[in-house]
Amino acid sequence: MSADDLRAQFDAQGRSGLVEERRRDARQARGMYAVFAGLVAVVCLALMVVRLGQGDALGVWVATYGVGVALGGWGFVLARAGHTRWAMMVACIGAALAGLGDSPAFR
Repeated sequence: MSADDLRAQFDAQGRSGLVEERRRDARQARGMYAVFAGLVAVVCLALMVVRLGQGDALGVWVATYGVGVALGGWGFVLARAGHTRWAMMVACIGAALAGLGDSPAFR
């Protein structure tokens, strides 16, 4: 396709359709990132409860899971507020900390 064909297709879409599509995409992104961050928080909390229930001694792993829960919750709040890039970054750091807390070094 040439640039003129693409421009004609873009003009044919109309501004209202484009704006509504972008709003829908942004709403879906906020929802997806909120679910991801919430899942990180719930998994970190569940892992903490399971390890405490197994009788593991308190240690650094509790702090890493706790920070993972807090960052997952913060990522959820950021995603709901529309700050999806920050939400993803914070949730990924929380997931990385959960992985670090689950490492054999902290057992």
